[in-house]
Amino acid sequence: MKILLVFLAPLALVAFILNMLLLADENDYDVVKVIGQVEIRSYKEMIYASYTPNNESDRGSSFRLIANYIFGENSNNEKISMTSPVVIKPNNNYEMAFIMPNSYTINSLPEPIDDKINIYEVPASIKAAIRYSGYTDNRKENKMKMLLIKELTKYNIDFDNDFEVCVYDAPYKFMNRRNEIVVSVNLKSEKSLKSKRNEIIYLGGGCFWCTEAIFENVIGIQNVVSGYAGGVIKNPTYKEVSTGKTNHAEVCEIEYNPEDISLENVLKIFFSSHDPTTINSQGNDYGKHYRSIVLFSDSSQKSVTEKVINNMNNTVFNGEIVTQTQYINEFFIADDFHQDYYEKNTSTPYCRILISPKIEKLKKELGEFSK
Repeated sequence: MKILLVFLAPLALVAFILNMLLLADENDYDVVKVIGQVEIRSYKEMIYASYTPNNESDRGSSFRLIANYIFGENSNNEKISMTSPVVIKPNNNYEMAFIMPNSYTINSLPEPIDDKINIYEVPASIKAAIRYSGYTDNRKENKMKMLLIKELTKYNIDFDNDFEVCVYDAPYKFMNRRNEIVVSVNLKSEKSLKSKRNEIIYLGGGCFWCTEAIFENVIGIQNVVSGYAGGVIKNPTYKEVSTGKTNHAEVCEIEYNPEDISLENVLKIFFSSHDPTTINSQGNDYGKHYRSIVLFSDSSQKSVTEKVINNMNNTVFNGEIVTQTQYINEFFIADDFHQDYYEKNTSTPYCRILISPKIEKLKKELGEFSK
């Protein structure tokens, strides 16, 4: 399958106009089920106003031409409310489409004056969507597409090659930006899903290369992503985090199936795989970004975390655990270089000396959880 390469130049204009307009999310779908980070949705019929560029140099015209149509350059000189998201179709020469408000039918919409604008109906469909926040770019879109494919493949859900990028907010909006990768699916092919959905918790035990390698070898762990959390700026770089000035910790987003492994056991493995009694350090790694931290997603995870820490303080660590605990605010994915680091660099001195012994310890002491 071809790698998704999304052309984002038109979004500079998207940014300007979307911040001037009040976008209406018309909720044209219902969530059928949730699989980890993926929503399976049933979409209603929709009407698109779209433009498909003739060539690469023409792509910058997409947003402007469609915006002109809804701003009144149509047969009725009628202004049409703008809804979200803006849809970009990389596999169709980067077609860009606006979703028309539900109050219109295909016959009641005014005709475009510009014959380059195409108005058409989109039939009801079943799609899978994975959401992400922050700035959207090729790296993030490829990463999220791969996560979406991995999840659908795991459950044997057939999908088409009609991947779309959905942009709900302007690219430079500072808070709660929402983007999605969406693809059509066939639910008739799926395996029987477990009754409990996957859950996610964020764990930092020093260098995220070590934490990632440990949990990628644990039964019941569905996905591990390295990144940063707990800091004070958006989209930090590795270099910025390493200074300690952003207050981020290196953490891993741990997705687990609670029917295969309980959160208690996830945390037991976490506390056994690093030293939770040292502040801002793990071995030879020093700095605030190497602190021991648990970031939970809800009150249930908070309660379990506090219980496990209390039990391990009494039975193992003699009350010396200094692990920071808090609710997750926002998680920022690290560069691709940091993903699956141990798997790609097993023979390097760092991996052989520091990470391999941790994995062997897991297999020896907690063998029932090791893959």
